[in-house]
Amino acid sequence: MSPPHPAPSHPVPSRTALLRPALLPGLTRLWRDRHTLQLGLTPGRAVLLEVADSRVTRLLDLLDGTRSERGVLADAASARVDPGQARGLIDTLHAAGLVVPAHTLLPRDLTGPDRTRLAAEAGALALAAPALPGTPAQVLRRRRAARVVVAGAGRLGAPVAVALAQAGVGQVTVGLTGPVQPGDLVGTGLAAADVGQPLADAVRAAIDRAAPGTRTRPAGRRRAELVVQLGTDRPADLLATGYARRRQPHLLLTLREGMPVVGPLVRPPVGPCLHCLELHRTDRDPGWPGLAAQLATGPAHQSCGAATLLTAAGYAVGEALTQLDGGTPETVGCTVEVGPGGRLRRRAWAPHPDCSCSGR
Repeated sequence: MSPPHPAPSHPVPSRTALLRPALLPGLTRLWRDRHTLQLGLTPGRAVLLEVADSRVTRLLDLLDGTRSERGVLADAASARVDPGQARGLIDTLHAAGLVVPAHTLLPRDLTGPDRTRLAAEAGALALAAPALPGTPAQVLRRRRAARVVVAGAGRLGAPVAVALAQAGVGQVTVGLTGPVQPGDLVGTGLAAADVGQPLADAVRAAIDRAAPGTRTRPAGRRRAELVVQLGTDRPADLLATGYARRRQPHLLLTLREGMPVVGPLVRPPVGPCLHCLELHRTDRDPGWPGLAAQLATGPAHQSCGAATLLTAAGYAVGEALTQLDGGTPETVGCTVEVGPGGRLRRRAWAPHPDCSCSGR
């Protein structure tokens, strides 16, 4: 736990006044005793505030991003909070990174239901700082401008597509094939009445309900920021070559005998690519190419426990968002197998010497 940060009793003139100060959403408030308030639980973020007058804590509710710092202090004075203590508390919270300008949480042009819907996402991003490559508002703005294609067949496609839209991705192009199966209802927002209907249409409708305004159909020829590839419906070398020529980042999701596999996430022209993995497998088993061809034409819908499926979908969405947000996903150069009980097995892959992916 961080040591206490006593609120100073005098203003700090060197700090620029905040336009609309906001306390980080979701911070836990705990009283250790009558004069010690703890904000936050996470080590490295939690702060202890020594409060001589408990009335000063009324200020915390005023730090909601709707008023200027001057307005906060004026309202605090109306609530009979000592001005020096109020200013000192804001200084302490700002120095600890717990108070930020409101415009850094949500994009200013995000309004109405969309703003309400993404407020929780912004709060989670704020609590993840400083690991973010930018402010929460910048990250959400980047997501809103992004296009992700979810293509192929398999039970992971629907929950991943819906969750990406709920996380603020502005365009989720749904290219899923086949009809809705009963297993597709897990964690997707699809209804029993959708069974038998085209999966792509049902997922588009689910996205429209969960994240209205998200674009779900192709628009123009702009390259997607990421393709989430469900399985391999063609030889891996052809799939890899097509992505490499377009310099198209892509994340592979497969499901084999109840075990989802997330990755690799490939960033052409850097390998390893999907063809590299096939070459490595062929090195270990010369009969693999024939087996892979049979797998590519096998049934798309396979058994998978609901908990395992949702764990894998959540992990895959996290990897996709890390890529969109400008971070480095864990599945670059590796695959992650998701087993029962949330057990993860990570396998690293190197570029294969017989593959030219890194030189394309």
